[in-house]
Amino acid sequence: MMSFSLNNGCYSLSRKPHRNRVKAGVLRRIKIRKKSVIDVDSIFFETKNVLPSGLCGCRWRRNGFYLQHMKKRVITLGVAALGVAGAQAADGKLWEVSASLKGFYDDNYTTSPDDLAEESWGIEVSPGLNLSYGQGTDLEINAGYAYGLRWYNDRAGDDQDHGHELGLNLNKAFSESSRLILSESFVVAQEPEVLDPSLSFPLRTEGDNIRNTFEAGYAQDLTGNFGVEIGYSNSLFDYDEDYHSALLNRQYNSVDLAGTYNLDRLTQLRLGYKFASTDFDGSDLQVPGLDFLADARDSYSHFAYVGVSRYLDSQYEAQARAGVQYADYHNADLMAGIIPDDETSPYVDARLTWTYAESSTLVGGVTLMRGATDLQAADQETTAVYAQLTHRFTDLSPDLYGTLTGRFQNGEISGGGDKLDGKEEDLLLLGASLSYNITESIWAEISYNYDELDSDIPRRSFERNYVSFGIGARY
Repeated sequence: MMSFSLNNGCYSLSRKPHRNRVKAGVLRRIKIRKKSVIDVDSIFFETKNVLPSGLCGCRWRRNGFYLQHMKKRVITLGVAALGVAGAQAADGKLWEVSASLKGFYDDNYTTSPDDLAEESWGIEVSPGLNLSYGQGTDLEINAGYAYGLRWYNDRAGDDQDHGHELGLNLNKAFSESSRLILSESFVVAQEPEVLDPSLSFPLRTEGDNIRNTFEAGYAQDLTGNFGVEIGYSNSLFDYDEDYHSALLNRQYNSVDLAGTYNLDRLTQLRLGYKFASTDFDGSDLQVPGLDFLADARDSYSHFAYVGVSRYLDSQYEAQARAGVQYADYHNADLMAGIIPDDETSPYVDARLTWTYAESSTLVGGVTLMRGATDLQAADQETTAVYAQLTHRFTDLSPDLYGTLTGRFQNGEISGGGDKLDGKEEDLLLLGASLSYNITESIWAEISYNYDELDSDIPRRSFERNYVSFGIGARY
């Protein structure tokens, strides 16, 4: 059998043995023929949204309206993440509506240094709608939309935030040996994790900030144990606030081509190449002593990598890619001395998943790659380590679920002259959540998040605590 996942522009397909396991929303089973099952890695960001390229653990997000399946229902978590894309109605229904009402306390909603931190409690309301067609067939279509209104009791100026998340995906199996998957995700948000899952920009920003991502991939088995995969990804970022718009507005395109070889029923090897272009289209930024030209940071990146996917048994699944990334800043002459001509760096993306009980999973991994930055430099090289534990407390109550998440990321700035080049930032994200099914249609939840940024750049470091509690319902 074969699996396919879109991981923020990185594509992974592999034959897998039939495994009777539950991964708490990580895998969906789609029957193609009586003797074939395709395991499709969920496009939900709940298991891959805090690291670049998709092989990543998740944390509960404060600005999202995160839809997750547990015990045949949808949970809208209090500090949620973008998870609408790929969401599907429970119990085989064509449609499903849900809503949540939460109270929260945020001790630094501006993600500012301690002496400038502002705190507030507030209320969040989030209705959502899921549509699903063709579950269990060779053509599966899912759509989801969620709206979030957040009201702050003690915030200067505008006391409301509005967020939108729209997700669409289509999975088409043409045969047991070929399939196509399409995904579209549109987000209006303020929290950095939701706007950019790679967390290239670690600070919260006001306004109607937009990210739109389209992904497509096709996999074909060839003769023998060989196969081929091709993928395309496009992401558009549009920030509302002038300063961040000038530095972060951009379009990212990538094409990924890989050859695969199935060493045995449990192991697949991969050799791949990816080309990516990043085009910055914000207004030129004028600061004292420097006119920063947005398109000076435009780049072409070439990735060459090898990979392996290994299914150790019914509980363990390991995936890894390792290679090199070469970035060519072809407009560097516009800002000589600020933007380098090129950079070469390692490329790593590895993940291990352990499903140790029903609805209980531990995911951990590491990534290393280049990404954008909101500083006046070319980009940054980021190294991230993450883990997520999702546990169903069956011994206490089968209706009680908990999640622990953690991510540590180090970013080293490239370019920017003597003031920025080589400077580092360490970002720590921790989260915990409990959810209890009161009935099949009503649940209660409580969540906590801690964020800390330790930056070499003056006036960037901050700490943030966020607590959320509430109830939700679905029909």
